[in-house]
Amino acid sequence: MTKIPTSRGEVTIQAPSPFLLRNLRALLPFGACQLSNPGEDNTCAIAMQCDEKEVYCIKQQPLECDRENAERWMDIQHWMCVDALSRYRKDGFSGAYLPTQYIRQRDNELWEAGVAHFIFPSPSGIEAQEFPYDGAFDKQFGHGATTMFMSFVGHFKAAFAESPITMPQYLGLDVRPRLHLQSLAMNFLCFGPHVLCVRKKLLAKEDPAWTILAGAGVKTVHHMPCVPMAIKGTDLAITKFAPPSE
Repeated sequence: MTKIPTSRGEVTIQAPSPFLLRNLRALLPFGACQLSNPGEDNTCAIAMQCDEKEVYCIKQQPLECDRENAERWMDIQHWMCVDALSRYRKDGFSGAYLPTQYIRQRDNELWEAGVAHFIFPSPSGIEAQEFPYDGAFDKQFGHGATTMFMSFVGHFKAAFAESPITMPQYLGLDVRPRLHLQSLAMNFLCFGPHVLCVRKKLLAKEDPAWTILAGAGVKTVHHMPCVPMAIKGTDLAITKFAPPSE
């Protein structure tokens, strides 16, 4: 067990239980599986593509800028997403929410550095049971996705409003496949009340996100190093249905 000290308290790092992994995998369109590479960390592969089909997201696109400013906004939006997740987890949803930062070069050689929202509602959660079907995003991602998205975006706006940083101007919301995003940064995922760190390294000293989490009362984070993966349809029996390794 690892403990990360911050100026706002400690955050305990734990491995996710097989039960948590099994329930999370059931919500993912193409599932996930644990990779067993000798000498490597216990890395989990999230299937983002199956044959020609991809996992889709809601892309929150900002104004284009040069590469230096794009990288700066990648960091800022990461911290604001962590702040938003720490608030969002208290809303009682049962599904999984993965806000990621992406950086994408345009044909004019400028860059867009925005936020991509991967949303996996639970049919048995309050997002589907207590909120009406909303065609904005529920048709694409499942009943409850619009409710989850609006909740997270509200917390995202609040995080900016309570900081000295002005929220960037976003051009709109588009549903896009994962590969459209080009370079993707997966950092933290919320699954029900649980917060999971899904990057390979914890970056305990380098990342202010740990202080943000501790300050919001997050005492425990599950570390599940993840990489996006493309699979074939014949692999679904492994990624969706095989039990996770203990």
